[in-house]
Amino acid sequence: MGKLILVTGAARSGKSTFAEELAVKMDKPVAYLATAQVLDEEMAERVRLHVERRPSTWKTYEEPYHPAHVIAAHSEYDQAWLLDCVTLYVSNLLFSLLDEESLHALDNNENYIATNIQKKILKEIEDLIRIVKQKSITLIAVSNEVGWGLVPPDPLSRAYRDIIGKVNQKIAQAATEVYLVTVGIPLKLKPATDNNL
Repeated sequence: MGKLILVTGAARSGKSTFAEELAVKMDKPVAYLATAQVLDEEMAERVRLHVERRPSTWKTYEEPYHPAHVIAAHSEYDQAWLLDCVTLYVSNLLFSLLDEESLHALDNNENYIATNIQKKILKEIEDLIRIVKQKSITLIAVSNEVGWGLVPPDPLSRAYRDIIGKVNQKIAQAATEVYLVTVGIPLKLKPATDNNL
């Protein structure tokens, strides 16, 4: 049975660095599952820094839409995985599922995404969790806490914030370990320890 670990936190909190440290401690070859799409120079620079920071021995898979398929296809040989990040994965899914009809519906009723597209995204997350649990692997999943700031001004951003909140809850519920990283310091939330009381 597979093991799922969630590392979450705000932007630039140190969560990716901490997740990479956890992966190194597994003392196994690591498969890095990248969900970012390089669409501009800023993202290209972020990706470059991530590549430079992680060990050159790690295998890298790039899959913005269906990381569960990659894990299922390679789990026989790759048993330690780092998925960075869930936030971009959900964003990729959201925009791939939007079309003119749903954008029009969103203009008139922002619950459209919550009631239709959210179900499809949560199904993808459930598939990911199921595959991890079925395989003899460990998956460290990195995600962002996006709901701690101001309420987004537009319906699409509000819908995204709500969806990623539900996704994080679903992954945390299935995870054996959950860490919140803030100012570079990890706090273990699950399982609870005396230090967290």
